[in-house]
Amino acid sequence: MAELQLSPIIAGAWRLAEWQFSVEQRLAWIEGCMARGLSSFDHADIYGGYQAEALFGEALALRPALREQMQLVSKCGIKLVGPARPAHGFKSYDTSAAHITTSVENSLRALRTDRLDLLLIHRPDALMDADEVAQTFERLRRDGKVLHFGVSNFTPAQFELLHSRIPLVTNQVECSPLHLAPCTMARWTKPSACACGP
Repeated sequence: MAELQLSPIIAGAWRLAEWQFSVEQRLAWIEGCMARGLSSFDHADIYGGYQAEALFGEALALRPALREQMQLVSKCGIKLVGPARPAHGFKSYDTSAAHITTSVENSLRALRTDRLDLLLIHRPDALMDADEVAQTFERLRRDGKVLHFGVSNFTPAQFELLHSRIPLVTNQVECSPLHLAPCTMARWTKPSACACGP
């Protein structure tokens, strides 16, 4: 399998729903990012109350040829309570095969694509069955729905637990110039990613 190539800086879609852009403005933002060399876009199923991926996908549908020039990253594993997921009784983490698979299917449909370039487990799940996650990842790869896998905000030991069962390409950690501790403890593999925040 080809090595994953991400742009040096990854454009985050976390706040896409808050910007209240029209679909044309969203497309202009995507094209503006790509014109500046930001070809990788970071999503998560929960962003924007489960709406951000669909907003991005709606814009991408205006110029579907852009899909072949970009890399789509998404995350799953957090279950939020809200109107978009009325069956969720309380916020929790879920890394079961059923939840990961359903989340990927939802992301593909929302983003209007046939594959994710990279899928991350969004947060460590104390009840994670590493073998079940690895088997689910292998099945998603075999089906062509996800090309590469990683994690987000895992400790080195948590990373190794899953990495020993299936190769992970990154541990995306939250850090900023004012909060560097996560960067010093994360295991960085090539390529690496850092979600910067305040």
